[in-house]
Amino acid sequence: MKKNRLLGIVALICLMVTVIWLALFTYDVAARGAVETAEQAVASVADLGALQILTYVNATLVTVSATMLFGGLYVLCRDEAPLWAAMGLVFVPIYGLLNLFAYLSQLTIVPRLAALRPASDLLVAQMVQAWPGSVVNVLNNLGYAVLGVPSIVFGSLLARRRSLRYAGLLMALNGVACIVGLVGIAAGSELLSLGSIVGGAVFLVALGPLSVGLLREP
Repeated sequence: MKKNRLLGIVALICLMVTVIWLALFTYDVAARGAVETAEQAVASVADLGALQILTYVNATLVTVSATMLFGGLYVLCRDEAPLWAAMGLVFVPIYGLLNLFAYLSQLTIVPRLAALRPASDLLVAQMVQAWPGSVVNVLNNLGYAVLGVPSIVFGSLLARRRSLRYAGLLMALNGVACIVGLVGIAAGSELLSLGSIVGGAVFLVALGPLSVGLLREP
């Protein structure tokens, strides 16, 4: 199988699991409400339900497929721009590790800490990924900001190709938005922190033309 077609399939898989994650996340928030305080964060993980487990398993699959996708983009771009491709690639494993920790810890570490309540309440709250005020949520957004660097690099390189121009531009925009989101979190700006959400939405949109363009390339 040609590398472009294989990478197109990976991009399509990434698109599908991301759409599933978005649906699960939206339904979960609609059913349980947003987590806005430390008390709500602790209460939200007192007893993990099937929906929460499925959501975090799917988020893990999103991370794995996105990591594979960016590794493949390095191979796709290295002949054209080996130095830039290498500089983009080094950030990908950092993203993978940060986000795998953020999501898998909800299924492995948090339930064990929750079993020690109420003595562990403060620590549990800081470990809940869904609470914007937690350390793990910051690490999660840091992961997306780190991925913003290869998104800009690979997106700029892909934009040079006619069949992948729009996908490349959207990927680069996603990278910028995620970095702005992290700046907003660090600066305490609610407006700028929305960049992470905007970046995620733009990345989802970019996966469509990216997968189609790669599958159509010779």
